Amino acid sequence: MTLTKKTGQNIIEFVFVFFVTMSIFLSIIELSLYWRAKYSIANIANEISANIQIASQNSKSVDKIIESAQNSLKKSAGLLNLESSTFSLSGSNDSYQIKSNFTKNGQSALVVFVDIRNLKNSDICTTVAYNYSGIFLFQKGKTITSSPSCSVQKF
Repeated sequence: MTLTKKTGQNIIEFVFVFFVTMSIFLSIIELSLYWRAKYSIANIANEISANIQIASQNSKSVDKIIESAQNSLKKSAGLLNLESSTFSLSGSNDSYQIKSNFTKNGQSALVVFVDIRNLKNSDICTTVAYNYSGIFLFQKGKTITSSPSCSVQKF
């Protein structure tokens, strides 16, 4: 079979169109995974904040409140495919960090900041930071941070 000028032109056009189409398709998939991670972070922050609020109403012990935050994080870490990860606690008094042992780009993949300002008034804020690294667009990583989820309960 001999290649004609028209056949060669069709092959070259197909290659260019194929790579452009695949780039667009992979970008759409990557952005959908990014937005899924972003909304999962917001859901995790709200869930931790709600569980901390319940724990602070039942007990005014900081240890119980932080334990509730850790348990809530372990349950919801599956949203980010970190269900097999373990978490370490650091901090004292009114500011704590719960970090994942799983690292991405040299940083902890998931960090939860718990701020207990005034335990008597149940004034507690949580912020979740996730180090997202994509396959196509965000290869060097991008940190996704939730807005502070504060729960203030006044009776």
